[in-house]
Amino acid sequence: MELLVSLVTMTVVVGASLALIGSSVKFANSTYNMTDAEQGLRTAHEMINRDLVTAGDGMKGIGKITTPVAFVQNFLTRTPVLNGSDTTHGDVGLVTSDDNIPANIAVPQASPGVNFQTGSDRISMLVKDTTFPDVSVAAAKITQVGSNTNIVVPSGDINKFKVGEIYAIVSQDATFGVVSAVNAPAFTLTLTSGDPGDVYSINQTGTTSPIYAVAQLNPTTLISAQAVAIVRLQIIQYYVEAGGLLHRRVFGIKGAGFADSIVAEHVTNLQFRYMTNISDANGFVKQPIRVITSAEQTAVREIETSISVETVRAVNATTNGNANTGRQLISQTTATTVRNLQFRQALSP
Repeated sequence: MELLVSLVTMTVVVGASLALIGSSVKFANSTYNMTDAEQGLRTAHEMINRDLVTAGDGMKGIGKITTPVAFVQNFLTRTPVLNGSDTTHGDVGLVTSDDNIPANIAVPQASPGVNFQTGSDRISMLVKDTTFPDVSVAAAKITQVGSNTNIVVPSGDINKFKVGEIYAIVSQDATFGVVSAVNAPAFTLTLTSGDPGDVYSINQTGTTSPIYAVAQLNPTTLISAQAVAIVRLQIIQYYVEAGGLLHRRVFGIKGAGFADSIVAEHVTNLQFRYMTNISDANGFVKQPIRVITSAEQTAVREIETSISVETVRAVNATTNGNANTGRQLISQTTATTVRNLQFRQALSP
C-alpha cells in the first residue's frame, strides 16, 4: 500500500513537472519566434529608412538622368517615366516606384531564378558612392565608332575601372553606361551597345543615345564637345521575392554590375506610399500616392513604408491573423522624410 501511494504521488509530481516544462518550452518557442520576426521587421525598416534619407546626396545640379526605357522597365519599374515625347528613353528619378507587382513576374538576372512576390511593391533610389573619386574626362576624349563609345580617361585613373561595372556619365545631365572593355595602355574605356555583358541594355550609340546628348558629340565627327565626369551613382533597390525574402539590390558597385543581399525573411507584404509637395486644385496637399509620375519625380518629400512579416512557426492558433498555420502576422509602418532631395533643384523655379 505504501509503495502504491508513493507511485501515485510520484506520477502526479512528474506529470505536473512535465506539464510545467512543456508550457515553458512552448512559451520560450513562441517568444523566440515573435522576437525573431520583430527583429527582422525592425532591421528591414532601419535599412530602408537609412537609404531613403541619403537619396540624392551629392547630386545637386544634375538636370536629369536619362537611360534607355528598356533598362528602366526591366530593372526598376513597370511604369517608366518617359523622357518627354521620347518613347525609347526614360528618366530615372531620385526615387522610382513600382506598385503592386502582378503574379509570375521574374526578378531580372536573379540566380537562381525567382519571381517577385505577388502584390508587393518595389522601390529604387539614387545614392552617390562617395568612396569613388569622380574621374574628369576632357572635351574631345569621347568618341563613337559603330556600336562602341570610347572614353579616354587620365592615365592615373584607368586602373579604377573593371569590365562589367556601371557608372554615370555626368555633365549638366547624366546617363549610365556599363564598361565593356578596358584598354590600359591606351587609357580607354569602351562601352559597347549590344555587348553580351551589357545585360542592362544601357549602352547606346548614335544621335539619339543619351551619352550623345550628355557629352554633346559633334554630329559629323562624333567627338565630344563637352567635358564630363565619370561618377559612381548607385541605384539601391528593395523588393520581395515569392519565397518571402526581402532583397536589397545595389547597381553600381565595385567589380560587378550589381549585387543582391537578403535583408529579412518571412516577409508577406511590402508597400510604399509617397507624399509630395504638390497641391490639388483647392490648394491642399494631395493624399499620398502609390506611383510616382513625371510631375512627382522631384516633388517627393516623405515616403511611407509598410512591411508585414510572419513568425516561422505557430505562436497562437486562436488569436493570430493566420489561424490555419498558427503563425503570427506582424505589420509596421514608418514615415521617412527624404532630406537630400537635390536632384533637379538647380533647374527648379
